[in-house]
Amino acid sequence: MTQETMTTRRRALAVWVGVIGLVVLAGLWLRPGDTAARAGSPPPDQPQFTGQTVSESFPVAALIDRPAAQAPAAATDWLILLDEDWEDGFNSTVWTTIDRNGPTSGEYKWADRAVDNPLNSGQRVAWSIGGGDNGQALNPADGGYPGGVDSWLIYGPFSLSGARDAELSFNYSFEADAGDTFSVLLSTDGSNWAGQQNNNGGAGAWEAKNYALDAYAGEPVVYLAFRFASDASGDPNKSGAWVDDIAMRGNFGSRLYLPHIQLQPTTTPTATATPPPTPTPTATLPAGRFEDNFGQGIGNWAARRSNNGAAFTVGHRDDADGGRQGALELTMSNTNSYVIVSPLVPAKQPPYNIEFTAKLKETEDQQMYGLVFGANYNGGACNAPASANCFTSYYELRVQYRDVGGKQFQELKLVRVDGHDANGNPTSQIIQDWIKGGNIGPDEWAEMDVYVRDDGRITLYWNGKYIAEVNDSTLIDQPYFGMMLITRENGNARVKYDQIKID
Repeated sequence: MTQETMTTRRRALAVWVGVIGLVVLAGLWLRPGDTAARAGSPPPDQPQFTGQTVSESFPVAALIDRPAAQAPAAATDWLILLDEDWEDGFNSTVWTTIDRNGPTSGEYKWADRAVDNPLNSGQRVAWSIGGGDNGQALNPADGGYPGGVDSWLIYGPFSLSGARDAELSFNYSFEADAGDTFSVLLSTDGSNWAGQQNNNGGAGAWEAKNYALDAYAGEPVVYLAFRFASDASGDPNKSGAWVDDIAMRGNFGSRLYLPHIQLQPTTTPTATATPPPTPTPTATLPAGRFEDNFGQGIGNWAARRSNNGAAFTVGHRDDADGGRQGALELTMSNTNSYVIVSPLVPAKQPPYNIEFTAKLKETEDQQMYGLVFGANYNGGACNAPASANCFTSYYELRVQYRDVGGKQFQELKLVRVDGHDANGNPTSQIIQDWIKGGNIGPDEWAEMDVYVRDDGRITLYWNGKYIAEVNDSTLIDQPYFGMMLITRENGNARVKYDQIKID
């Protein structure tokens, strides 16, 4: 056992594509980016990208022999399979860029550039002519695109086996002459491409679009491409095509959810009805399933463990923040402290999934919230700051807010706690060191999912995006869980939990 240390690491290479039943990693060369959406929710409500229906024959030999990346764990409902916002730069292990014309008219390829997209808070986007031997010297501020461009940005192959539906969403800007084209293309063999094409020019305004992929649901091999092509003249005053915030979602539907209901967190729920739309559950609920949206208060949620001297409060907020029904609120006034709250309700044994939604308020760098799971409890008194009866060993999923150089994001860390020192601080082993979840503003809700299997595998998601999968061969499989708030050098932390669901 080692004392926890804090380091920073890059995101693991991964991409989500689900299959029903057992799946294996056939390739790990794809890597998610930063754009996020809620887990379990459908794609955003945006207009479909439409235009002229086109087909192209363009064999991409470098891609055809690659294995299609499979999901490292069973997928459920809508999950993000690809997530890219370019904020960490252009990853050539994920994206393949090709100038189809070769050097004939100069080499121009897609590359990321420091340009603002007014549809988000990011600072980088992909430019269709910003790379290659000739394109890398271009300055977006100068305007203009050359003639004879045929620039392809390709992702894949990936698998949609087991998907019942799939959809692409993206932001794009297109400023070109009529006859020059921006296309979204799909292929199942890396040679024959089909899709939609905008060939009417454009004013260069940014637009958010969807692109239905349901025709490709179930396909074991799929490729995606964005293409910009110009005729021989080009235009010295227009910038061509830009793409940002690319997200691809698949609906695998391998887990059936019961209707959302309010489960008062007690070990013996009563049959007393509550007013609709949050009826009291009955004994027909599956054993170990738990759900609380805090619409009727916080019930038995209370502080179970903290370090000595921690100054905190546990309460309920009934304000409709973001149209929600209520929230469990934790505050911490001092630094280098933590508190764990729990209803002391047992969850099911693995496999299970814990999903929760939270928001940090008045955020400061390195403030953390998160989930405690796999915790022990022997039925005795369980109260903060410390108790020998509960939460002496458990897992912590820590979600840390960072504000670095004007970039605001969250990162995740998973630790295993095996005990506490004399001051009540946990002694822990790092299971997954800090890994970036995604960009987030200082007052935005985020959703986490933790999928725990009985063989010790633990899979982490941030806003529906696969983050990492780790294995703890000596899995702590105790059934108790809770939420927490942690401060470092910045005190006065506050977090709101809207909903937790375990099934």
